[in-house]
Amino acid sequence: MFTKEEEKNIRLEFWQKLNNKTRRLPGQKGRKRFWIYDNTGVKGLDLRFDVDRSKACVALEINHSVEERRLMLYEKLLATKKLFETEFGGPLTWDFAYEKPTGEMVCRVYTQQPGDILNQSEWPNMTYFLIDNMIRLEKAFLEVKDYMQSTINNS
Repeated sequence: MFTKEEEKNIRLEFWQKLNNKTRRLPGQKGRKRFWIYDNTGVKGLDLRFDVDRSKACVALEINHSVEERRLMLYEKLLATKKLFETEFGGPLTWDFAYEKPTGEMVCRVYTQQPGDILNQSEWPNMTYFLIDNMIRLEKAFLEVKDYMQSTINNS
């Protein structure tokens, strides 16, 4: 078991290592990729990493504060499901009522695998999973971004 301070330090080390790995992606030419709470250009729609004691997750999260708008964005995204998953390269989990640990309700499209952020021996596998799937999720989102932006701007 770890103390709270040890857990905090281990988590911080994980995120720093992940951040460093995203700097060295092919084709970046020294530019840093930073997806944690990344703004997609569509209000209330973000790309997220979620790592805890049981899983590593990559998600497109719809967290607009107005529930009607959030559900409208989710329905529009769901209408692109076939294209989105084709661009991603596989099936994703679609959840219109995902409850975050904070109690906040969001809509999420995600993929995840088992993992424990406190188990450093799992970090290489977890970071590979996170980066690979975020690249694929971002590619899929870029295919539908214009549609999502026009939807939000015209509503």
